[in-house]
Amino acid sequence: MIRQLRRTAVGLVAAGTMLAGLSACATPAYTYATDNADQAYFKVPSGWPQADPLDVSRVQQVLGITPSGTGGSFTWVRAYETATHPSRVALLISRTPVVYASVENLKTDLRNALNFNTMRDLIFPVTPADRQLAAKAGVNLPGFTVLASSTITTKDGVRGINEEYGFLVGGVQPVLFDQTVLTNSSTTKLYLLLVRCDEQCFSAHLAQIKTVVQSFTVRGS
Repeated sequence: MIRQLRRTAVGLVAAGTMLAGLSACATPAYTYATDNADQAYFKVPSGWPQADPLDVSRVQQVLGITPSGTGGSFTWVRAYETATHPSRVALLISRTPVVYASVENLKTDLRNALNFNTMRDLIFPVTPADRQLAAKAGVNLPGFTVLASSTITTKDGVRGINEEYGFLVGGVQPVLFDQTVLTNSSTTKLYLLLVRCDEQCFSAHLAQIKTVVQSFTVRGS
């Protein structure tokens, strides 16, 4: 009986060791998107695949993301989505998160004009002043609301904003955005991280979205 108990105990220990090994080899929950040249990175859930260049271009077109000013250029762009070749409308009101990130070189005149409000208004008119100008130009965001607003500064001189806002697409579908815009200490680069999906999707994936946003790190000088 004692020998049998010993064999059972040894078997349990071996099984536990094997399970631990299998766990260590399991697919990680998150993968990193890294721009080594511009010293920026963030992480996304492993189940959110990286979009192909065509879909990245669609994300840019839908959101109106272009280099700031004449002659501007992106040095790095990434997008993550779960839909396969989604339509322009699906990209904006998708029921799964879409993550977009880019790094852009800034021209001298743009460096001088850059402030927290221009960062907030980078994609959509977020500040009251910019919304008034947009309304006069016939651009309206029905049901627009700011959910959270904060500024970011680091000991390395990186600074910027995080803005959470939403509006009704087509006057019906609520869509939420979590937007982070940063610049380096020398104000030569502009870093953008944007996560968005419809209201239900945002609520269902809130923990993952917050992990993505909070992992966004810039160390550029």
